[in-house]
Amino acid sequence: MGNIWCCLSQAIKSGASCLAVSCKMASPFFAAIRTRVVQRALLSRPIHCSAIRRKRTAGDDLFSENVKSPTHGDSVTSRERQFHKLVQFVTDRTGRKRVNTAGQVRQSAWLRLFQLASKPEHLERISEMFPRWRDSGKTFRPIHAEMFAQLKCPLLALKVFGDHTKYGFGMTSLPAGRQLLHSLYDKYPLENTMTAASLFGLYGLPSVASDLTSSAMLYVSCIRSKDPRAQVVAKSLKRQFTKQIVQTEEVKEPTERLVRAQHPMKSTIWLAKAIRQIKTAHKEHGLPRASFLGMWNAAKRPRRIQWRPERVDEPWMHPSDSDTLTPVSTHT
Repeated sequence: MGNIWCCLSQAIKSGASCLAVSCKMASPFFAAIRTRVVQRALLSRPIHCSAIRRKRTAGDDLFSENVKSPTHGDSVTSRERQFHKLVQFVTDRTGRKRVNTAGQVRQSAWLRLFQLASKPEHLERISEMFPRWRDSGKTFRPIHAEMFAQLKCPLLALKVFGDHTKYGFGMTSLPAGRQLLHSLYDKYPLENTMTAASLFGLYGLPSVASDLTSSAMLYVSCIRSKDPRAQVVAKSLKRQFTKQIVQTEEVKEPTERLVRAQHPMKSTIWLAKAIRQIKTAHKEHGLPRASFLGMWNAAKRPRRIQWRPERVDEPWMHPSDSDTLTPVSTHT
């Protein structure tokens, strides 16, 4: 019995695994005690003993049982506190005259501000800071425009994108333009959607008519309007839309939730939705059936060639056999 406890004490001090304890026990009861004691010894070993590890507190551990989960009110307050703190940080370090020259503002700071904004007033405050970034000699990236366009304040985004002289914040990517059109065409008047479409050419993006998703959304907005000018635009869009359909594979909307959640699939989902709306709008407004929507990939489909024989008047062919195109010998 003394040898058993001697082996167990050595395992605890050295932190070895239970397989390293090679002593024989005569009873299963003592074997269970040995396994439990050794496991406790192994769990008590520090995994990482560096200075960084020692400085971490219980509150830094995401899986700590001692940390209480914040309530809804606490989380909102904390989020707003972080937002105002970051706004002050960016404001002090941008502009022509910086209040604080210690540290620099990174591009990711703007993305973080977009994430922390929880009210339309927050986005208004952020947009007022855009000129300071330009005055600092820096420019925004396409990712900023794309994220700003999807923050559920499309009228503010339209205002900022439409006044580049003041804000210096451009709609510099096609996904941002699509996002802006998608936010406007189904809920706001046609004038706002037409203004957003005009920004494509202003920022050097492909025209709305050349982009299948954008033209479909704008077409829906036009055929729903009673303005005669909108119907003229709709006819022009229909011609361009039909040309693209003939040369494009049929749209297949994903059904799996994980696939639909992927960012690259947004354009396909929006196009499929716009096509359904086109069919419904044609029916509700007494327009002809949208048969052009059934012409997907028509230009690339293999055509069935029906051979029609033609008469060939040659001296070496018999007139009655010209339909079979079989040569007849002239020698007797």
